[in-house]
Amino acid sequence: MQTFAIVIPNLNQSHFLPWALKSLSVQSCPFNLAVMDGGSTDGFKEVIRRYGDMISYLHSGPDGGQAAAIRKGKAVVTGDIVAWLNADDYYFPETLEKVAACFERDPGLDVVYGDAVHVTSEGFFLSYFPAIQAFDAKVLTRSCFICQPACFVRRSAYERVGGLNPALRYTMDWDLWCRLERAGARFQYVPEVLAAVRYYSGTKTLSRDRCRYQEIWRIERVYGRRWLPRSWLGFYHFDLICETNRTWFENGFLQVLGRARAIKRRLRVEGLRLHQNKWLYGFKPWETLVQGEGVIHVPWYGMRDWKRLHLEMAPGDATYRVKVDNGFERMVAAQHGVLSMDLPDFNGPHRKLAVSCVGRNHWNLYGFRCDLY
Repeated sequence: MQTFAIVIPNLNQSHFLPWALKSLSVQSCPFNLAVMDGGSTDGFKEVIRRYGDMISYLHSGPDGGQAAAIRKGKAVVTGDIVAWLNADDYYFPETLEKVAACFERDPGLDVVYGDAVHVTSEGFFLSYFPAIQAFDAKVLTRSCFICQPACFVRRSAYERVGGLNPALRYTMDWDLWCRLERAGARFQYVPEVLAAVRYYSGTKTLSRDRCRYQEIWRIERVYGRRWLPRSWLGFYHFDLICETNRTWFENGFLQVLGRARAIKRRLRVEGLRLHQNKWLYGFKPWETLVQGEGVIHVPWYGMRDWKRLHLEMAPGDATYRVKVDNGFERMVAAQHGVLSMDLPDFNGPHRKLAVSCVGRNHWNLYGFRCDLY
């Protein structure tokens, strides 16, 4: 059986860390875990005391940055397959089992990656990672279509390319995928939801730090050999979409980028690759549009139970069919653009909702939240 070497870097995100650790505790595949803490002062020790029996290696103190910490963690814990999980992200149940099965079926496979769900800081659904697609080496140099927490690498391939570049702060994952591709690694996309990624104000991804866009520029220059990189505009567009407190200038620039993206799609600019399936679990990537039944997967682990569901949608006065956890179904009429309903008790590791609009094949989901017990 394949074994995993998992690294969790952490710095003052200890209120999220139990989710990551809990998501590992329900996996049935063997793994060795390194928790690399940069010197947190927010209750880290209390969390570690609760989950200490599952940690193979623990470091807490100055570490030279996230990439350096992950690099060291991978070096000190054993495992055939390596991955890292940020402290504020977490796996779906059976993720490691699904990934291990892929590597076992194909001994020549080097990288396995799958779908991811974006969630709020509370763990509520936002969207599916929209850039995902089957592997294409040419597209990789201008679009990081592999979501890092949902990606796993055979250790032999990881070591062959020298591991993570500790000098990078934002794009060490994308840089690694590019170097693996250059070294002839074989990639496989698995259309399964493997990880949850939190999107909230304060994450590195949404910081819009100039250094991040400079590193993105570097990827295109080094691996795509383009003198005038422009993929950073796509990243900036997505960052602005996720930002809730935009300035008037940012709102205007977001509209400009959105129109440019629409024109680019219509003109079918050379090299543009849209998501092959166009729909992810009923949702159109990059948009709020849903086709037929929208299936929402959220790993939950019983941390707190959902009490009442609220969905913001259009049409705002239609009737919707809501299925919860494959055993509960209800017809609910939205009022003034909001659907609200009580939810059944639930203590399992994974919540699944399937929503469809009665009499309409297309509808829009704008917001998702729950009252909690």
